[in-house]
Amino acid sequence: MKQKPWAWLALLTVALLCGCSVPADTSADVSEAVMATVTETETETETAETTTAPPEITETVTVTENNQQSCDLPDEFYEELFALIESYPHFNYYDISLAYRDIETGYTLLINPDRHYFIASVMKAPYMLYIYRLALDGEADLEQKVVYTEKYRREGTGAIKDMEFGTEFTVEELIGYALEESDNSAFAMLRELYPEEGYVDYIKSLGVTHEDDAKAFEHPQLCCETALIYARGVYDFIEEQNPCSENLREHMTRSRNAMIIGGEGAEVVRKYGWYEGYFSDMAVVYGEKTYLLSIMTNLDLLEIDKREYDLFRDFSRLIAKYCGKLTETPDHLGNTVTINIPKMEDEEMVLPKDPYMLLSVVNMKLRDNYPSFEALCEDMDVRAEDISAPLDKLGYGYDEENNQFVPLPKEKEE
Repeated sequence: MKQKPWAWLALLTVALLCGCSVPADTSADVSEAVMATVTETETETETAETTTAPPEITETVTVTENNQQSCDLPDEFYEELFALIESYPHFNYYDISLAYRDIETGYTLLINPDRHYFIASVMKAPYMLYIYRLALDGEADLEQKVVYTEKYRREGTGAIKDMEFGTEFTVEELIGYALEESDNSAFAMLRELYPEEGYVDYIKSLGVTHEDDAKAFEHPQLCCETALIYARGVYDFIEEQNPCSENLREHMTRSRNAMIIGGEGAEVVRKYGWYEGYFSDMAVVYGEKTYLLSIMTNLDLLEIDKREYDLFRDFSRLIAKYCGKLTETPDHLGNTVTINIPKMEDEEMVLPKDPYMLLSVVNMKLRDNYPSFEALCEDMDVRAEDISAPLDKLGYGYDEENNQFVPLPKEKEE
C-alpha cells in the first residue's frame, strides 16, 4: 500500500483525569482530551511534485468515562483514510467534514467537526421528525388537507411546482414529498402549517447546542456533529416503533440522490442537501453494524459532478468496510477520535494540476483577489497558457467582462 502522507504515529502523551460520567453519544460533553500531533512524513517523490507541503494534520483522542465499550478502528483503516484524503485535493481547498458514530459502542470519528455549513435541504429531515412528533402528541393531523396555491410555489427540487394550483395534499403526502423528493413547495406548505418557533424548541430538546445549528431561519447552519444528533433523533424515532416510525423510515429510505452508501445489503435512511456549493448528506446505515454517518461540504464555485459524488461514496464505502472491525482499546483510550485537516492558507496556495480543481481555484481567486486574468498570471508568476489550455479542454474560456472562466459556446466546443 502506498505510504500515507501523514504517518499514523503512536500517541505522544496520554493522560486520564477524573471527571463526570457522560454518555458516549453526547459528543459535546467529554471529561478530558488527549492531544497528539500527527507529523508529516516527507518523501522525495512528494517534495519533488509540489513546492508547498500540505498543512499539518492533528489528531485528538477524546477520553470518556462511560459504561460503553472503549474501542477504536484498526490502524489499517487510518492508513486507507489518509491515502483517500491525499487523493482528494478538495481537502486542501474546501470545507469538508465527516462524522461517524457506532450505535452499539458509541465509538465516534470526527473529521473537521468545527466547520459549519448552510443546512440546505438536510433541514427537511429534522423538520419532518418534528411534525411527526406533533402528530403523536395530538397536535398535528396527518390526514389534514392542504391546498397548493401560487404562494407556495418554490423553484428548485420537487414535483409539486409543476402541478396545477388547487391540487390537494394530506400532511402525510407532503411529508413524503419533502423527504423523498426534497420538494421545496411541500416544505413551504408544511412550514406555514407548523410554525418554526416550535421546531427550534424541538431541535434544542434533541441536544443541539450550537445556536446557529438550532435556527430555522436567518441562514441556519449545520456541523457534522449536529448532523449526527439529527440522525440519532431519526434512529431513536424509528426504534420506538410508534405509529409514524415506519412512515419516516420508508420516506427516508426512498430519498433521492444516494450519496452516502452502506455495505452490501445495507439499508440507508438518509437526507441530502444541496445549495450553491453546500453539498451534504446524513444517514442512518443499517448493515453489518448500525451506525450514523454525516458528510458535509462547501465546494463553493466547484461544479459538482461525478467526482464530488465519488467523494461521498468513497468515504462512506471505507466506513462500511471497517465498521464491523472495532476492537477494544486500553482504558486510557476513549470512544472519540477527532482529525483536523487545515486548509492551505491563501499565500501557500499553489494551483492544482487537476483541471476541475484548477477551474474552481482560478475562478475563486479572480473573484476575490484579481481584477483580471492577466493580473492573476503576473502576480502568481504563471504562464496564461498553463491555465487556459487545460480549461479549454474542459470547455471553459476566460470571459473578460465577468472576470471568470465560463462555459464556451457550444459551437466552439464542437
